[in-house]
Amino acid sequence: MEYTSKETLLKNGKTCLLRLAEESDAEMLLEYLKVTSGETSYMIREPEEVRTSVEEEVEFIQRNRENPRALMLLAFADGVFAGSCSFAPRSERMRLRHRCNIGISLYRESWGMGIGTALMEEIIAHAKAVGFEQAELEVVSTNLPAIALYKKMGFETNGTVPHAMKYKDGAYADLLFMVKYLT
Repeated sequence: MEYTSKETLLKNGKTCLLRLAEESDAEMLLEYLKVTSGETSYMIREPEEVRTSVEEEVEFIQRNRENPRALMLLAFADGVFAGSCSFAPRSERMRLRHRCNIGISLYRESWGMGIGTALMEEIIAHAKAVGFEQAELEVVSTNLPAIALYKKMGFETNGTVPHAMKYKDGAYADLLFMVKYLT
């Protein structure tokens, strides 16, 4: 998908650049997945589960860029990589083509600056522009800052998956299924 880079001003006065993920970002993105997976218990993977090769990540980025119904944006606060947000079709089946999944994560040090809001606004606008009628995401039920962001963006909780995640220590986390109607 095509995207024109955009700059926005954050709460702290820093400038945030939003741009498409590029093949040259592959190694940086893999390191980011490892770090963010270890920073909180809100991610779906453990850091050691990030086993994608740089070549595989390059191919993933290429496929994403070539897909007219998918978008992966990266955010840079004053030139420093802060996080990413994306949407992709839930399925290409005719009965499900109106739905997309949204994913977002930021380095912990970038929370609360307005980067998540900037990314979500862009992703939602572009998902709507390419014809999606419904955006969906899942979030750990105790991730209150993320839930507040999603509600601010117009998402509503439509269900809970109890014990959806199980941690190394045996503890469980519930996931909330949230939906935003784009039409």
